[in-house]
Amino acid sequence: MSQDSKNRPINMVAPKRPHFPNIAGYRFIQPIAVSPHAAVYLANSTELNQDVAVKVLRTPENKETRREQIHRFERERELLMRIKHRSVVDIYDWGHNDDFHYIVTEYFAAGSLELRIRNLMSVRDSVDMFLQIAGALAAVHRAGLCHRDLKPANVMLRTDGTVVIIDFGLATTTDGSHLTKAGEVHGSPYYISPEQVTGASNGDYRSDLYSLGVIFYEMLTGVRPFQGKTIYEIVLAHKTQPIPQLTTELARFQPLLNRLLEKDPDKRMQTAAEALSALSKYKV
Repeated sequence: MSQDSKNRPINMVAPKRPHFPNIAGYRFIQPIAVSPHAAVYLANSTELNQDVAVKVLRTPENKETRREQIHRFERERELLMRIKHRSVVDIYDWGHNDDFHYIVTEYFAAGSLELRIRNLMSVRDSVDMFLQIAGALAAVHRAGLCHRDLKPANVMLRTDGTVVIIDFGLATTTDGSHLTKAGEVHGSPYYISPEQVTGASNGDYRSDLYSLGVIFYEMLTGVRPFQGKTIYEIVLAHKTQPIPQLTTELARFQPLLNRLLEKDPDKRMQTAAEALSALSKYKV
């Protein structure tokens, strides 16, 4: 190293601090998830004296897009307020200003089922999670709602091991009230039901049960039942590929999976209560 380089001042660049929204009563700690239109933050509520999750919708400049996104965001809040169940996320607070809308919910320090699956799950834990998720779905369906985007990332875990379903942004009601039109495809590729793939149906209770079947297979095996190199290949697999077979050690669960992953929703298991009853008959 030359003498000049030794004496040259070193420019230290401080790490860029995240920009937090200004909401009275909340001390923001860190971002949890960020997308182009929304973000979820970990914050501390001074009123509740506990950590919470704050979901913030950034309102875009385009008036039509802004109106649609705000409508969807507010509708998610209204739908969630219909349900009172331990395994469905509860809203603590909500509000808005000129720049954004926000919803405050419980914070889940234990993370998501998606992270849990990556560490591999025992059969007993998989069955326990299935029963909890199915019980939560039963409550959602009794409230006249269909989730339509059930996936491990939308199943959060409390530190006591109980599960909570979150993110009702794509939920629809049994009275036909929804924000998607026939021909539009919405949902997560690995967990979407065959009828949602084509866009011919907006999905109903049975679509949630199909997603539950995909999650159960993934919990038992550590891999997803339908895969592909592209999103198109993945969603097409739900329509065309046969239901994968479990290993001999897990074969006792195959009849249940066959009923949950049936391509034709009319032949599929029809209610979450039926799924609960069916799994209770299996020995873990």
